[in-house]
Amino acid sequence: MRQWLLVVMMALSSLLYAAEEISLLDSPEKDLIAAIDDDLILNADVFTVDDLGPGDENYIDQHVLRDFIESKGLIECRQKSGLLTIAGDARARWSTTAERVDGIVKRGFKTKNPVNVFKSEVNLFFDYVAATTWASTKLRWANLDGRDGGTPTKVEMDRAFIGYDIYDNDDVDFYIELGRSRLDFMFESRVEFTSIFDGIHLYYTRCFPNVCTLIVHGGPFLSDSLTNHFPWVAELFLKEIGGTDWSVKYSIIDWHRSAPTRRFGGFKDMDKLPTLENNPRYRFTISQLIFGYQTKINFLKCKTFYGYAAVLANTAAQKNFTTNDRYLNKAWYLGFTMGKLCKACDWSLDVNYQNVQAQAVPEFDMSGIGHGNIEGAFFSDAIIAGFAPTAARGFTNYRGWSATLLFAMTDSLSLRTVAQEAWPCNRSIGGDFHYASFEMSAIYAW
Repeated sequence: MRQWLLVVMMALSSLLYAAEEISLLDSPEKDLIAAIDDDLILNADVFTVDDLGPGDENYIDQHVLRDFIESKGLIECRQKSGLLTIAGDARARWSTTAERVDGIVKRGFKTKNPVNVFKSEVNLFFDYVAATTWASTKLRWANLDGRDGGTPTKVEMDRAFIGYDIYDNDDVDFYIELGRSRLDFMFESRVEFTSIFDGIHLYYTRCFPNVCTLIVHGGPFLSDSLTNHFPWVAELFLKEIGGTDWSVKYSIIDWHRSAPTRRFGGFKDMDKLPTLENNPRYRFTISQLIFGYQTKINFLKCKTFYGYAAVLANTAAQKNFTTNDRYLNKAWYLGFTMGKLCKACDWSLDVNYQNVQAQAVPEFDMSGIGHGNIEGAFFSDAIIAGFAPTAARGFTNYRGWSATLLFAMTDSLSLRTVAQEAWPCNRSIGGDFHYASFEMSAIYAW
């Protein structure tokens, strides 16, 4: 009798605990994590960038894949009147790349650079949400595979954000976040925003019925504590304009600093050289305007469509000998994204065309196709050294196309294929080249 009574009490206890979990999941608290906003069309480019600029890990995760992975946070527990969610994914990736500069092959068996790259990666997310506060974190472990040609596993902290909701009602929300995230997690672009955001993020949104939803966010962040270099970024977003499916985004990011900065760059021992005033590395104040159209469709089980077109201009650029005494400070891109991943057999396709001049975006913050640049040269270094235009190479100055196809084989396993190709935007700068890459990945999310 006592055993049966104990079983009944345990069952009642489990039901009460489950009821508390369900009520918490249905509460407004679950929507407080600022960076995870399904209404925002964000480009989540996972692009490892160090002080020497873009490396070999230049693969792109579209926002649909990021949302699919982070929605798999099925491990949940209630702690201290809040909700802890744990999610993650494991990835296996193969990519092959061809690069030719002035007719010379830069990758292959007769060079020191491989054509094929194999990589393994694990991402782990922890999000804790309470009534008016939250913390959002992401850790990443990645390595190049191979017994003799591989690399040790690297651990990177992609996100460690602490948030506080200052004011919230039905039409207005205002909050503040502090810590580390990535620019591409908060702002949209196909050609920039891959740097780390270590700073203060302010976010304000207000709904004007039948007019638009207004979103203004941004803030200062740290670039270099030794020289007290604090860039800033802001974005104005108007969506559902006039009750339609159209949206407009304007963003501005200011890297420019006339005071001395250190000479990070592609040249050997560049960081050991004296500081430099008005450093070309940071001579960037970029304005970007994006026009978007998002709607629901019914095409081969695809339910969503997002079309976009953008123009950029770097107003801090200067004419110099290396640029042929010209402003090479503009960029534009256009494309579309069809579909999103929610369950097995869902698919998504993103196709875009990019045109990026040499001074349009900082090379350490570039998220676009690029052109390989296996030698790691920087256009900003060429300006410092006074190179002739034909000898000035870098990660920018390209035009090309990119296509990404995602397919969910199961509710947790998805396949990803990326094809890219690029040519010079201006052959008088850095000579001629051709770059092409193809990648396949398997991603298992839990």
